[in-house]
Amino acid sequence: MTAGETLEPFVVALTLQRLSMEAAANRDFNPIHIESETGRASGAPDAFANTTLIETLLEAVVRDGAGLGAHIAVLEFSMLGFNAVGDRLTVGGEVREVADGRAEVDVWIDGPRGRTVTGTATVVLAA
Repeated sequence: MTAGETLEPFVVALTLQRLSMEAAANRDFNPIHIESETGRASGAPDAFANTTLIETLLEAVVRDGAGLGAHIAVLEFSMLGFNAVGDRLTVGGEVREVADGRAEVDVWIDGPRGRTVTGTATVVLAA
């Protein structure tokens, strides 16, 4: 990783099946994440991604850029909007700084309603 490097973005299509599988894996069966009607009743466009799925997507873009030997020491993010069924999400990042074997990385998720997640990761790079 080098300062200024853009991480290779990837696209994920959110389907009800994907949200249901993730909810089952993490035992997060809150209906807002797996039932379209309940998601809409909560004010969202549809059922929407939970925090664990968002964290997983951000970790994936960092790991792809840093390699499997790196260690994500800190990952902090803010969810600014819904990531709902039917959305195509683009997950990306950019290396802000590299020093002393660590990288500071800005990460984000963009969807059809704009940037829905922003955050930062501190990565301990592989020796």
